[in-house]
Amino acid sequence: MTLIPGLVDEVAEMCLSRVPRSSFQAISQVCWRWRRYLRSERYVAVRKLTGSLEELMCVIVDDQYLEVFDGSGNNLGRIPPAPGPSKGGYGLVVLDGRIVFVGGELARAAFADVYEFNPATNRWRKLADMNIPRYCFTYAVVDGLLYVNKGYTSGDDSILNSEVYDPKTNEWSLMDCPHSHGFSAFAFSFNSKLFVVGNRWRFIDIYDPKTKTWEKLDSGQTLSVHSYTVVMNKAYFFDWFNPEMGVYDPEKNVWSSVFVPPSKTPGFRYRLGQWKNKVILFSRECEQRP
Repeated sequence: MTLIPGLVDEVAEMCLSRVPRSSFQAISQVCWRWRRYLRSERYVAVRKLTGSLEELMCVIVDDQYLEVFDGSGNNLGRIPPAPGPSKGGYGLVVLDGRIVFVGGELARAAFADVYEFNPATNRWRKLADMNIPRYCFTYAVVDGLLYVNKGYTSGDDSILNSEVYDPKTNEWSLMDCPHSHGFSAFAFSFNSKLFVVGNRWRFIDIYDPKTKTWEKLDSGQTLSVHSYTVVMNKAYFFDWFNPEMGVYDPEKNVWSSVFVPPSKTPGFRYRLGQWKNKVILFSRECEQRP
């Protein structure tokens, strides 16, 4: 039985690969073969071959579920909830085109579990646990490797090391890190290096994976960050004590700021994201402001 009667499967696959993701739910109801194909790794490979891959935006709502939007702003629905209990203080990254949830805490108990969501198959799978359960840590992807830095473990005890995850081997490795500051604001990748910005600390810790060494950069400014994103090699963030959006240029080691219209919700602070090389501001009403 072929995917499309009258066509060999190779041609039928090329046709189905060009269907926009907003139509997935409808065409998956055609038959079980189409549904199975749309959830397969083969489908992703063919879409890459035909240049039909779409960039999607995922928005997490109240730390409970993810909603997905396509390039036209159409809401494609919710991602199935991640396995396990709903937690706070977790890490959330995109690694090799897949969404990865890392660690977190519930009732002051830290978790080491890691789950990966594959948009192609619409399914979660368990990855290797971290070596140390942790939450409220900083994290970033550098050249395909995921780094998590410090944070807290069960009982609110501080952690003074880092871990790195290699998706090719599905393994975590512990690594030392500077003890210069107890809590990190955020981390990001620049020039194949890991930048870790400390909360209320003017120095930035920079890790070079090639030499496996750390160095310090005097940024000249202290922060208390509650939300951040990275777009076009610049870090954008909101400080608890500054209503404007901060901007950090790591190449020039220069800080600046951008005026932001006040939120419609009194007392609510925007959350930041990125979409098509633009900074997105999210309010409680989930209004998007690029």
